[in-house]
Parts: sequence; structure tokens; C-alpha cells
Amino acid sequence: SAVSRAVEIAKQAGAKRALVLPVSVPSHCSLMGPAAERLALYLRDVEIKSPQIPVFSNVDVALCETPAAIRDALVRQLVSPVRWVEIIQAMARSGVHSIVECGPGKVLAGLNKRIDRDMAALPVHDPASLDYALEATA
Repeated sequence: SAVSRAVEIAKQAGAKRALVLPVSVPSHCSLMGPAAERLALYLRDVEIKSPQIPVFSNVDVALCETPAAIRDALVRQLVSPVRWVEIIQAMARSGVHSIVECGPGKVLAGLNKRIDRDMAALPVHDPASLDYALEATA
């Protein structure tokens, strides 16, 4: 009910768009603190290798270059806001020209196009779209 009230307050304050997202957990906020603590414990025993390609962190809009940095970013992401606009801009500045979105929809691909029209957004949701993305990024 608090989220619904917040949507109404945002609309009354002049928000162009405010809606309740259909999510199963309150990701990216302090309510995920207990889950972040459990994730940190779990990740201690998970082998994470040094990345062969750049790994950007949404938490602080930075590259994670070590397994320890990746672990830390994964845990902090549960309780931190997503800085999507900044991360897409940082990726573009670093030379990224294509982004592949894997999943059932293409919400992020659409958002990315509004952030940087020059960056190719390739949603992958079935074998044909995977083939297209692989060809486009080859």
C-alpha cells in the first residue's frame, strides 16, 4: 500500500509516469539487507575468475577487475540503486557499441536507445534473435 501511495503522490507532484512494477522482491533498496548478508556468505565459497571482458558495476559505475570486486559489487547491488543511465553512458565512453539483453522482453534495449542512440540494442529472447545478436556482434 505504501508503494501505491507513493505512485499517487508522484503523479500529483507532476511525474510524467509513475507505476508499480511487477517484481517479486524489493531489489535495490535497504529492505534487501538480510538477503545481501546471506549472499555475501554464499559468495565466499563461489569461485569467481578474473574477467576476460570488462565487467561494469551498477553500484558505483566502475569496472570490476578482480573477483573480490565482482563479489563486493554483487552484494552491494542488492541494496543500492541501479545507476542505469550512468552505466550505459560509461560503457559508451569506454567504446562499447552493442548491448545484448537476454530475457523475455526488451525493456532495457528500449531504455538504452533513449540513453545512447548510437549504441546497438539487441534483445535476445529466442533462437532467431540470438542468431541475429551473434551475427551483429561478430
